[in-house]
Amino acid sequence: MRTPDQEKKSRILDSTSSIIMNQGIAAVSLSKIAKEANIASGTIYTYFANKDDLLKQVYLNRKDRVAQAIAQIDDAGDPAQEVSRLMDRMYAFGQTNLDDLLLIREFNQSPLMAQLGIDPSEAYAGFEPLAELTKRGVDAGVFVPDVYPVIMSYAYTPVVEYLLAIRNGGITPEQVPFANIKKLSLRAIVR
Repeated sequence: MRTPDQEKKSRILDSTSSIIMNQGIAAVSLSKIAKEANIASGTIYTYFANKDDLLKQVYLNRKDRVAQAIAQIDDAGDPAQEVSRLMDRMYAFGQTNLDDLLLIREFNQSPLMAQLGIDPSEAYAGFEPLAELTKRGVDAGVFVPDVYPVIMSYAYTPVVEYLLAIRNGGITPEQVPFANIKKLSLRAIVR
């Protein structure tokens, strides 16, 4: 049996992500991944049980990257200021890692999520500080009374869509400053 190599595993994850972003989830095949990662097809099985396991690990890997970049919350901080800082971190992360955010969106909008058996505790791993921030903000009457996924979607989705509009040339940061996006989002979250 081959010894796992972290660099090869990363290449496999990155190659799978690239195929998804360029061709869609349905286009993913182990042979395409192997070709793009410059490895033998059988090597994939050293790291992943099957294609579904690989896809699940791509999704969780990208979610982990995002969580590490954005989920630092000051437990004693003002909830409104913390969600504003969260949006700043998401914007900074997305400027260089927009494909990670778009890949997560692609998975979240796919019926494949149920097939991959990703439970909420796995999907939200690393984001627990955001759930706590949401609860604290709602309990303190700072945020509109709603649940974590809904409140955080108002902080997350506008940033992703803004960055995508910039990438696609629909707007420029000069035409629509990020501060405007934050202001609109915060209006939906903060009372």
